[in-house]
Amino acid sequence: MNQQQKGIHYFPGHMAKALRNLGQLSSFCDILVEIADARAPLSSRNPLLAKISPEKPRLILLNKDDLADPLITQKWLAWFKNKGIPASVMVANSRNVLKLLKPSLGPLEAKKRAKEAKYGMKRQPLKLAVFGIPNVGKSTFINALAGRRAAKAANRPGVTVNQQWVNVSGDVILLDTPGILPMNYEDPEVAKNLALLGSIREEVLPAHVLGEKLLAFLSEHYPEALTARFGPMEGDNPLEHIARRRGLLLPGGEPDIERANSLLLREFRDGLLGRFSLEQPDA
Repeated sequence: MNQQQKGIHYFPGHMAKALRNLGQLSSFCDILVEIADARAPLSSRNPLLAKISPEKPRLILLNKDDLADPLITQKWLAWFKNKGIPASVMVANSRNVLKLLKPSLGPLEAKKRAKEAKYGMKRQPLKLAVFGIPNVGKSTFINALAGRRAAKAANRPGVTVNQQWVNVSGDVILLDTPGILPMNYEDPEVAKNLALLGSIREEVLPAHVLGEKLLAFLSEHYPEALTARFGPMEGDNPLEHIARRRGLLLPGGEPDIERANSLLLREFRDGLLGRFSLEQPDA
């Protein structure tokens, strides 16, 4: 039985440790901020994280909104609203992130402030636990809030491996946590979505499998994207066309399919092919 038939397993040791600690640490927080990727809001949410401190107010932030299909993102916001889950969109490296976030946090913060007023307590900083799967932009989000490099950030999974408290201002404190994936992905399509987004390391799934998935997806949902980026397709193999178009040739002059595949995946992740959403709520 091959890997795709059995599902995908990818659960580094630091994730298991972080998951054990997160439940205890989140009990000290006022609001849980779960960051997902706007291009795949369901695939990029970890069901294990949804079970942590269910009594706490929770806000879903759909990050990388600038890379997602804007019409589909609006459908997702309506979908979360219908489920009774507060959700908002975000580009983590935007300026004035805290100002943009305040309207979404306000209703969730009200309970804490009402309690302080009731018991005559001194106003305390709002404590936010920020979590999500790898490479959804948690560290970039935290750095933008803090206005400094308070958390390690990179466009690859597994950079943050320990929890840390980050003082954003006198009124907001963040708990930064490592990205945590489910132990298994029984649905290989979910795993492929996450690999396309860069949340699973490339070696977990073969690059050619991801290239095939991406080409099929673009052909079905965004057929004009490849032509807009690489010119009118010539021949039956898009990767051969891309290789020739970009000068990716083997020593004998044949197109380098492997390099063309890597280039296609990289330009998709960087948003150079356009704004796409891999999931729709009505699918």
